[in-house]
Amino acid sequence: MLNGKRILAIIPARAGSKRVQHKNLTLFKIGDEMDSLLGWAIKHAKACKYIDHTVISSDLPQQCKEGPYSEPEWFPRPEYLSGDKTPMEAVLTHVLYRCSGYDYAVLLQPTSPLRSAEDINHCIEIAVTQDGKDGLTGCVSYNPYGKRNGAVYVMNRLHFLEFLSLDAA
Repeated sequence: MLNGKRILAIIPARAGSKRVQHKNLTLFKIGDEMDSLLGWAIKHAKACKYIDHTVISSDLPQQCKEGPYSEPEWFPRPEYLSGDKTPMEAVLTHVLYRCSGYDYAVLLQPTSPLRSAEDINHCIEIAVTQDGKDGLTGCVSYNPYGKRNGAVYVMNRLHFLEFLSLDAA
């Protein structure tokens, strides 16, 4: 929570992939620590000081939801939202309608494991403290070269549900 605003982290973890089946469970090493792409997203969400609750939207098999991945809340993703061409906005809308009571949503895609909790905190701070100023309704992370990298998206929940677009952030 920041400035009285409740914040929900959403981690989309689809089982299917055109090239790598269960890609989100692929191991990735950062420094001396090894974890799956999904594991890194969960760790980053847990380390963020402003996130109130984390959900994983997934069609992964039940055994993937146990052990180290059991703590965040799992939302089964319907088959119609599990295809290669399903837009992320549809997945977010599915989760946001199921999770009321939050002011902001943070999208943490497992395929961006190099972000840090500090990156997430910074985006949340910008989104919440600057909301409505100069039309700002969220925050998107950029790489050092000024290109949107998709590592962190923070959006005002109501604004997103009105426009159904990550570009509105």
